[in-house]
Amino acid sequence: MFVARRMKKNIVTVTPSISLFEAQGRMREHAVRQIPVVSEDGTLLGIVSDRDIRTAVLPAGLVPGFTAGEAEKSMKSTPVERVMTRKVVTATITDTLEDAIVLLHDFRVNALPVVDGAGKVAGIITRTDVLEAFIDTLGVGEVSSRLEVVVPDRPGALAQLAAIIGSFHVNITSVLSIRHVEAEKRANFLRIATLNIGPIRKAIEDAGFEILDPARFLLP
Repeated sequence: MFVARRMKKNIVTVTPSISLFEAQGRMREHAVRQIPVVSEDGTLLGIVSDRDIRTAVLPAGLVPGFTAGEAEKSMKSTPVERVMTRKVVTATITDTLEDAIVLLHDFRVNALPVVDGAGKVAGIITRTDVLEAFIDTLGVGEVSSRLEVVVPDRPGALAQLAAIIGSFHVNITSVLSIRHVEAEKRANFLRIATLNIGPIRKAIEDAGFEILDPARFLLP
């Protein structure tokens, strides 16, 4: 799945000369916590967050006698370019969702501006967008049942498992395969479009596959 499919395309942006007060107002109006800062032609220059604004105002707020009115005046006279982050971690429109997850995790950011080949902002993708995409991919919310099955890490093992499920004339709505704790095995997490999972579970076990029990991971 590509970032371009899950990113928000109609995004709020600001120019470097806009004040912190105006930027904060736009964040509140559109219920966002960060806004890309762009040039007149849409080229990404930086990003400003609600935290950046709070950090900029906080030192003055510690001065005795500093009032809310003075804080507002300070925000109105301070341009975004003075506090924005200039070295922005970005995604591109050709990146995959997996690429975005790695960037969000490794750089500990909450959002990634998405740029095109010319460096212009095409959208933005947040941690929430990625989480929603993951939920959709797993088929959570659909009428279905979940199975966790351990299979040998060899060609054809997953196909054999799918054939058993297919013999019950039900669809597999999602599959996630990861390395198992035991060598040369993989754990497959399947969501199956039926609530009558008992007969399928038995057929899988009769074929020699191990179905994972969550209680097993509680053992020392």
